[in-house]
Amino acid sequence: MKYQDTIEQAESKLQKTLVFLKQHRLAASPINYSVAYEYASGENDDIVNCINKDINDGCIIDSFLMEELYRQFILSSDESSEKVVQHASSIINSTQRHTQKAQRDSGHYANILDEGLLLLNDSDPESSKQVIEKLIKATTYAKKTQQMLFKALQQAQTKSNELQQQIDDLHANRQLDALTGLYNRSVMSQTVDMWVNNDTKNIAALAINLDHFKQFNDNYGMTIGNVILSKVAQKVKSYVSDSGLPVRLAGEEFLVLIPDANPVTAKEIAEKVRVGVEKLQFINAKNKERLPKITVSIGVTEYCEKIGLDGTIQKATSALRMAKATGRNRVYTD
Repeated sequence: MKYQDTIEQAESKLQKTLVFLKQHRLAASPINYSVAYEYASGENDDIVNCINKDINDGCIIDSFLMEELYRQFILSSDESSEKVVQHASSIINSTQRHTQKAQRDSGHYANILDEGLLLLNDSDPESSKQVIEKLIKATTYAKKTQQMLFKALQQAQTKSNELQQQIDDLHANRQLDALTGLYNRSVMSQTVDMWVNNDTKNIAALAINLDHFKQFNDNYGMTIGNVILSKVAQKVKSYVSDSGLPVRLAGEEFLVLIPDANPVTAKEIAEKVRVGVEKLQFINAKNKERLPKITVSIGVTEYCEKIGLDGTIQKATSALRMAKATGRNRVYTD
């Protein structure tokens, strides 16, 4: 984030930032403030588009969303990225040094060959012998140089493979929610597009929300709440990780997309998730107190290409609201 604003411009953006935070009941934490300032400045198109879309869709602008936007569009150069860049620079510099040396040695060897061929003389065996010995010596050195280059290229290949793994890991980590280990929202569109392009039928969508979780956090604190949220997320993931895509959609709300799942199968999976979460038992590690049971409400729908992913999420969320309205801890299919 680089700005060259006048004092008046900066003050104007500051006021807009504070209004935005107050309007959405967001604490003025460094992350929330950074994202809000980017939005107020209007210079980060990705953040502006994402927030405007969520506002138009009636979504809640919460700290979870702000953190996700911060990680995705502001925190572009973290420690892992810097390490990858340094590793890549090291490989490139090392390979360049060995390649340049090999080029110089090859040129030198070619000159020696040219000179030697001109000096060979059948009428002067002794002189020719000296020329041949010089050529043999130069050939031996050139062979050694080539062997060194080959070894250096092998090492570079090994390091390149390690670098590719680091890049793959970094890419994977940026697709995952740090707290729950589920995928973040950025992965949904490309995955659904891939399924649709491969003629995948019956993509089920399950909207999952923890019941009374705000009250739980108020009673036991965010630290314990985050642990519970993570455990529930892993339980959800265990039922769909082989084929489905589990996503953390908002604070305590998950979305699961499952390809090749008809409505009956989707409802069966949702019921397994609901029962599995209900059976979880939690103990406060500090005082060994048994914590209240956690339950989830689940809304089930089917992906419709006509209304797209956003429309499908809205349908699943509407079904989720019905599950909440009819008693919670249940599955509702639209």
